[in-house]
Amino acid sequence: MALRRRHLDRSKAFGNDLKDPQLLIASESSNSSKSDSGPADRKPTNKTFWCTYAEDYTHIKSIFKLTTTGKEKSALSSMLDSCTN
Repeated sequence: MALRRRHLDRSKAFGNDLKDPQLLIASESSNSSKSDSGPADRKPTNKTFWCTYAEDYTHIKSIFKLTTTGKEKSALSSMLDSCTN
């Protein structure tokens, strides 16, 4: 029961977090085609946005202590390689 409560608290915190970049405005067609896919299955079509997307994605995963699959890590690594900082 405590584990379920902790999960619900974390989900609520995630859904109500307005200061971190987990929600980005996208066109309806872009949002529909993406569905709930992560970087392992679908990268932003605009390659100049890859760095920002990967940084934001890893930031949110870290804040909410979310797991990352090997495929996600590989995809994120390739997108982070596009960063020029």
